[in-house]
Amino acid sequence: MKIRNLYIAGFVLLGSLSSSCSKWLEEHPKAVAAETFYNTPAEAATAVLAPLNKFRSGFAMSFPGLMECFTDYQYGRGSWTSNSDYVGLDPTNVTRASGVWSSLYGGIRDCNIAVDRLPEASAMDDAQKNAYIGEVKFLRAFAYFHLVRLWGDVPLRTEQNMLDWDLPKTAKADIYKLIIEDLNYCIANAPEKPRLVGTPSKWSAKSLLAQVYMQLAQYNSALPILKEVIDSKQYALVNVANSGEFEKIFGPKVITTTEEIFYFKQTSLAGWEFVMFCSHPNAKINGQKMHGAGGYFGIYTRADNKVFTNWDPNDLRKSYNTLKQDLGLQFETYIPSKFFDSEAPNSNGARNSFPLIRYADILLAYAEASNEVNGPTQDALDKVNMIYRRAYGLDPLVSASSDYSLADYNSKDKFFNLVSKELTYENWNEAKRWLFLLRRNIAKQVIKDVKGIDVQDKHLLFPIPDNEFSYNKALDPAKDQNPGY
Repeated sequence: MKIRNLYIAGFVLLGSLSSSCSKWLEEHPKAVAAETFYNTPAEAATAVLAPLNKFRSGFAMSFPGLMECFTDYQYGRGSWTSNSDYVGLDPTNVTRASGVWSSLYGGIRDCNIAVDRLPEASAMDDAQKNAYIGEVKFLRAFAYFHLVRLWGDVPLRTEQNMLDWDLPKTAKADIYKLIIEDLNYCIANAPEKPRLVGTPSKWSAKSLLAQVYMQLAQYNSALPILKEVIDSKQYALVNVANSGEFEKIFGPKVITTTEEIFYFKQTSLAGWEFVMFCSHPNAKINGQKMHGAGGYFGIYTRADNKVFTNWDPNDLRKSYNTLKQDLGLQFETYIPSKFFDSEAPNSNGARNSFPLIRYADILLAYAEASNEVNGPTQDALDKVNMIYRRAYGLDPLVSASSDYSLADYNSKDKFFNLVSKELTYENWNEAKRWLFLLRRNIAKQVIKDVKGIDVQDKHLLFPIPDNEFSYNKALDPAKDQNPGY
């Protein structure tokens, strides 16, 4: 389907709700002549930046905030508390989840326009056009991967039907087919290295494709891709000698690192509100404010949480990732301190990148997939030990007497539990733990064990937003809403 006009959304800030600190955006479409857009490389570059900007709105605070509240090691405060009670989303948090939905579908719309129009670009050769299309298809796959994990079956909007508003749900299996097709296209056509810091490459696509196969429990398909990423030598862990040096990976002044595979990049003019969400007005790191504009202190962990208490205090990640802070509660509390920016000028001004896929994730995914396919092996354990050594300030590539021993993790269950533990501490406050628990179908078991709470089934998926039912007449709220809502 070829469209003769493109609709590019211009966003107008309507205001903020102090109760939830969430922002509302209203779209005002503007027609742009298709014949004069997406013709040059500079114009094609905007096709990649447009969906990235849409995604950032939903991932600014709502997505990471919700994901972290659901973990076994953190708790929501204020209007976020109900998320940690695992009873399903209340109206305030339904609104937050709906914002994530809107940002993902807004980005998908931009991707569909680009996929439709870029093949007709007159000022680029086929290789250039295909490279940009590959980047855009990566972003579309990224969006749908989040939608199916958070909502299940959802409407599938592509360049073929983007003018059709009324679309029924599509089965997850069919959406995964598109995700895999898009990622394979990106692998075949996107650049070897990111065109710009923050844009996807073929290796970003390989890494995400491996994660998709992990989600589908197709470990035999994931394992060789993960090995290829590792063997490519495109990435390496950043060495640290003390806890403060993790700032070389996560700090606000970091442009990129050897560990970065795909991140959302931020600036002080368009920064990451999640850092403000985690911070406290009185919190200080290295003698400076954790966040230049204060903090919402929306999440915390408790000193008596078993995930926290079982964390070795000599592990450098513990002192870097958690900061003792009095929240006026009846127990000792710690706020997440992985991300901080003392120079952030306002709530949206933190410059820290959102580490969506980094090399540490690939190493631990390799260990997990290898265990599923082959059982415990020294090769898989070596990947875990790379992460473990760095956690204690050692060179990740040099064997140490403190390394985990295969004799101690010689069954699939023991090895999986080891990988799960390292994933928890390595990915602390990166919005990855809850999705891991869902993927492995152990969310209920883990939350019951750690927090003593029975997770209701309705909490395992987000509700489809009311607005979707209002405007998409192919959906019936009585039949198509997710269970429990």
